[in-house]
Amino acid sequence: MPDFGTLRENQAAFEVAVAYINSGESEYGRSILAALRDHICDTGEQKSVQWILPTVLEILEARKSCPPIPPSHDR
Repeated sequence: MPDFGTLRENQAAFEVAVAYINSGESEYGRSILAALRDHICDTGEQKSVQWILPTVLEILEARKSCPPIPPSHDR
């Protein structure tokens, strides 16, 4: 799990989570995003609330309502 804290650390954690989601490890990526959301909400770090939290919430909501499409296999 990445470290959380300042805007820079939170941005790095966000990027790690998105990389996991994009590489097919969606559950782990979402768990990082959920932990990041909770951390930002608990600490109230203003720059993270303003710049990162809206995107984190958007991704979590989209992934909850729309299951990922499995990758296609070449025949």
